[in-house]
Amino acid sequence: MKSRILEKGTELFFRYGVKTVTMDAIASELGISKKTIYQHFPDKDSMVFEVVQAFVEQDMKKWEELDKLYSNVIEKMFKSFEMVKDMLVQMNPRLLFEIQKFFPTAFQLFKNHGEKYINENLIADFKKGAQFGYFRNDIDFELLARLRMAEVDLAFNPDFYPNNKLSLYDTQLTLMDIFMRGILTEKGLTLYTSYQNNSK
Repeated sequence: MKSRILEKGTELFFRYGVKTVTMDAIASELGISKKTIYQHFPDKDSMVFEVVQAFVEQDMKKWEELDKLYSNVIEKMFKSFEMVKDMLVQMNPRLLFEIQKFFPTAFQLFKNHGEKYINENLIADFKKGAQFGYFRNDIDFELLARLRMAEVDLAFNPDFYPNNKLSLYDTQLTLMDIFMRGILTEKGLTLYTSYQNNSK
């Protein structure tokens, strides 16, 4: 039952945001009493924390799977976007902002994941790409990793571009494209453009 509750909570949080979705709404969707939910989650904070925890664990598995399947870092990048496309299309753009504002413990878990795991993986990919001549090697790789993560975070900030008409997915894709074109070598740009054309 706990896994069903967590799955439904995740679905609703991602679709509508964490602020507006109540425990009553989750119970109603599942056709159970709110008391049943509280037997597994003492409060909404604990549920949001476990939702973020599950997301972090799945994200780590995704990175590991991509590393095994794709040795080319540019191909890996395109495949990573394919893997998260459905999630980004359905995700409420305010989700991360609301978690940061109203659920600081859960947000800290997400932040730690970004600063440690994702940051390290991005640096490793930039170094690997530079060794193959795809990326410029005259820029600090840690700075690049932090810039890329900051771009991803910006797309979730409702104050960043209030009148944005693009979906969250298209916004992330556009920011990534601008970022990539700034660090690619001529050799890397040729390969990147090839993958980009094939993904359309």
